[in-house]
Amino acid sequence: MKTLILNGSPRKNGNTAHLIEQFKAQLGGEFTVIQADGSIAPCKDCRRCFVKPGCAIHDSMEKVWKALMESDLVVLAFPVYFNQPCGQLLTLATRFQYAYVSQYIRKDPDFSLGKRKGAVLLTAGGSTKDIGPAVDTAREILKLCGADLSGVACALHTDKIPAREDLDAREQVRKLAAILKLSESEQ
Repeated sequence: MKTLILNGSPRKNGNTAHLIEQFKAQLGGEFTVIQADGSIAPCKDCRRCFVKPGCAIHDSMEKVWKALMESDLVVLAFPVYFNQPCGQLLTLATRFQYAYVSQYIRKDPDFSLGKRKGAVLLTAGGSTKDIGPAVDTAREILKLCGADLSGVACALHTDKIPAREDLDAREQVRKLAAILKLSESEQ
């Protein structure tokens, strides 16, 4: 299985990175991990893609598209800020507007994302209890990637229990990887 992981965390060695490493160890296969950072600009709503294929912005998003088209699984990994995926991931996600425009506005018969599985790894500190809004947003992002959400693993209250010490989060990651492996073997 080829997996694309979009890591929205600004902390390259933080709680989200730890969940990613646990997930990779449990799932196995080939991985491309892309850090959602300043090398990917947000959509500027220039609407060039409304009239012809391609994005007017040429940056690291081109690597994301290439990895996406080769993937069987897309994982969105992010910390939760204000009950939503962090800004870094949302900035990257604005560029998936191109997929929406290609399919629904230009109705480009040559544009196809194919179908793949999707998963979410999230971390949250503070008093976060309801991850529903963040998962709902992630589900919409995954749809733009041609992915259906297969499951979620999370480490909550990371200000008190770091993800690397969170046994419940570790078990959630193990179960998510097992579900994804099973669905892969059934295809």
